[in-house]
Amino acid sequence: MNNWLFLTEREILKEVGERLKKIRLQHNLTQKEMSEEVGLSISTISLIEQGKSTTVESLIRILMKLNRIRDFESVFRLGEDLELKSKFEKAKLKSERKRASKKIPSS
Repeated sequence: MNNWLFLTEREILKEVGERLKKIRLQHNLTQKEMSEEVGLSISTISLIEQGKSTTVESLIRILMKLNRIRDFESVFRLGEDLELKSKFEKAKLKSERKRASKKIPSS
């Protein structure tokens, strides 16, 4: 999934969890090894990878271990992309359902 603009919170959490799992496996780490190195329980690692809610602190610990904290940093860059926000709002308006007005029966 490349565009998260139209995903629900639950779908984004699921995508984040799946990506974290793939990155962990690229680092050749088991959930147990990851849990020991970041100070979280195995069940917490598992829940995060399943797309369950997590704390920001847990996410930061995992990202630091996986050398991906720079990715997280980009979320908080200063200067909002107003052009992108404008495009999103326009797309949202276009996607709203339109209905024809009721016809008044002629006498």
